Order: sequence, then structure tokens, then C-alpha cells
Amino acid sequence: MSLSDKILNMYFATHRTCNLMCKYCYIPEETKKEPKVNDKVIIDALILLIRKIEFEKFKIGTFCLHGAEPSLMEPESLAEIIKQVNLHWQKNETLGLNVSIQTNGLNFTKDYLETIKKLIINPKKLRISFSIDPPKQVHDYLRNDSYDKAVQNMGEALRMGFPVGILSVVSRETYKYLNEFGEWLNLYGEKSKTDGNPYKIKFKFATGESALTEEEIKEFSYFLLDNDLLQFSQILTPGYCQQRGNECIWYEFDIFGNCYSCNKAYNNDGIFADWKKESFESIVNKRRNLYISEFQNSECFECEYELLCNSGCPLDRNYTGDMRGKALECNFIKTVFAESEKKGKYIYDIINNKI
Repeated sequence: MSLSDKILNMYFATHRTCNLMCKYCYIPEETKKEPKVNDKVIIDALILLIRKIEFEKFKIGTFCLHGAEPSLMEPESLAEIIKQVNLHWQKNETLGLNVSIQTNGLNFTKDYLETIKKLIINPKKLRISFSIDPPKQVHDYLRNDSYDKAVQNMGEALRMGFPVGILSVVSRETYKYLNEFGEWLNLYGEKSKTDGNPYKIKFKFATGESALTEEEIKEFSYFLLDNDLLQFSQILTPGYCQQRGNECIWYEFDIFGNCYSCNKAYNNDGIFADWKKESFESIVNKRRNLYISEFQNSECFECEYELLCNSGCPLDRNYTGDMRGKALECNFIKTVFAESEKKGKYIYDIINNKI
């Protein structure tokens, strides 16, 4: 097993419950209604996970707290998790990494943030990625009128010096408010340029019933091109998991021992191993082969842009019709590059932000 195989880039799923019922949520309804787990159970599970990883001579790479909603923990518990993961990194002389959390932001109030900051001292030890679907009309429709509270809490995090990320989902609802969507991205994009925080602003496409049609994706592509907004696209940003296609190696470990490929597989059907009972070498081998044979459209192998998307995430591909086996973002990528090339901007210019 190579050294890179011994590094586990992971989500750590702390809860199956949530304090917000979004219209497009991937968590099964029956799961979200389970009783809230005790914080001690979460911390004990993490300590066990770290000990087992270290005993088997593995290391944690990227570490992101996930949910459903991980901020259901008390701030003291979140601070303890940050401490434990940093102790592991220090022990293994791993530099330059910080704990991150993906959150709807509702619990990150001023008091919650102040408590965490007091306990971890340096707010840069926690990267907080807020899930916000601009503009307000869209967010409130999809996320139960939570926009004002989420944005207010994000503002508090920015003021206190926590590194803030923003992840937005582009859905058919977004398509109704494209100008407002663009204005919102530009507003926070300018703040990012001047302050360096938010350190990251990205959008991804919705799947299922909320997904844009292929024609809407093309129109959306032209909108981004015309308004110089391509830099906010997740699929065009190097280093994201969906660009690895069937060869993506990512993990989601939950507190009960379940192993998933990622949060997109977060249900009983997506469990492929038990980290409490199986060795990490076995888990890595299972994960490596989990989607290796997942269907890819034969046209992808003749596409000049295949090197960017590799047919996209195997869990997010088109499943039916002529687009079956192609990336959810296929027509977006083709339109963006074709139109940019007419203006002398080529694929490597775009993915290296020379746009």
C-alpha cells in the first residue's frame, strides 16, 4: 500500500438529525427524526477512530465535520473535537491543515462562536462553510425561511476572524432569479478580494427534481460567461472530488462505525464497511473499487474536456436518456469552454483562474 493510500481524507458525520428540513435534503426522512445523539458519544467515537487510525499507521488528511447538521453539538464539544484532531496532526507532524465544518449556520450565533473562539484561542483552527443558496427568495423557499439568521451568523463569524466558506446549490429555483444570484456572488466575491475572507465561495448543481434541465444549464452557462462569474463554479475549480470520476477516493465515517464514500451516499444503501470492526487497509481497498466500474458514456472518452470531469461524480451522473453516464455538469463544461475558446481562453487558463 502506497503512502498516499495511508492518508484518509474524510468527512466525520456527527449526527443523522437536523434542525432544518431543506426541500432537497439527501438525508432520509426517517433518519432525520431520530433522537439527537449525546455529545459524549460523538467525542468518544472520534477518539476511538483516531486511536485506530494511529494504531494501524494511517494518518488523517483533510477533516470536515458533516451531518446532517454537526453544529447540533454544544460549542464545548466542537472545541474538543478540534483539539483532538489537531493533536493527531501534531503527533504526525502534519502541517497546514485545519478542521472544517459544513453547516446550515443556524446554531453559529454570536454566543456559540465566542465560546468556541475562547476555547480554541485561534479562530483559524476552524473553517466554517455556510450552506447558503442566494438570493434570499431562493434560500428561504428551499431552506425554510432561514436566510436572515444564516447570513447574520455568517457575518459574526467573519467579524471574529473565523475562515468562512460559502457553498451554494444552483437549482431550478435559482434559475428564476439569475440577476439577483449574480449580484449576491459579486457582493461576497468583492469582500473576498479585499478581506481574504470569505476564503472560498463556490456553487454546485442540484440533482433530482431540483436539477436544471439541459437547456437551462446552457442558458445558465451563458449567464456566467456574460457576467464573469465562472470562478465561483465548483466543477471548474481544481482539486474537487467530482473531478476524479470513478477513481475518487474520499471517505465519510460516522459515529456508529459506518463507512460511506461521501455524504451523497449517506443512507443504509451507501454503507460499504464498518471502521470499528474492519482494518483501514481493508476499507481503503473496498473504497478504491467501490465505483471503479460505474457506467461512463463512451462519448466521454473522446471528449477533449474529459480530463477535467472524468464523467463526473459516479453518484451524480445523468442516469437516463442520451446523457446517461455523463457528468451532471457535462453541458455546462462544454458550453463554457467552447465559448471561452472563441475568445482565446483555453481549458488550462480557465481551471487556473486566468479568466
